[in-house]
Amino acid sequence: MLNHTHLKMGVIEHPEAPYASPLVLVIKPDETYRVCVNFKEFNKITVFDPEPMMSPDDIFPKLSCSQIYNTTHSILVKDIGLFQWRKNRKTITTSRGLMRFNIRVMPFGMVNSGSTYNRMVRKLLDGAQRWSYIDDVFGHTIDWITNKEMLRDFF
Repeated sequence: MLNHTHLKMGVIEHPEAPYASPLVLVIKPDETYRVCVNFKEFNKITVFDPEPMMSPDDIFPKLSCSQIYNTTHSILVKDIGLFQWRKNRKTITTSRGLMRFNIRVMPFGMVNSGSTYNRMVRKLLDGAQRWSYIDDVFGHTIDWITNKEMLRDFF
């Protein structure tokens, strides 16, 4: 869990913040625990971002004429940074007082995490022969040569 080493490494800090969210333990399918942040109350005061997500019905017809398919999973999620003024959103309550993560990632569970990710991927893939659905990016081509060029362009 969070400890003195994390403080020394600069991963977390003791902030002063106007609000914070509690840590919760969630039981995983293998019956081990995952530490999560419960953003339920914070999400209630967050302005909802209506950025749309493509549906399978939007994507599958575009894939139908291709012969080669590839998928990239969650490649970009951890690269979505938060601006300094948004850091307080990542403040959590612990038995050792308030703590805040300094790492620049979009936390799981915030109401607009998906919208932020979808907007970034939509802009990144603008004009590319790739489609995003949840946290996967699908590519499709007719032949290996085109597929190789598309993958090189993507990466």
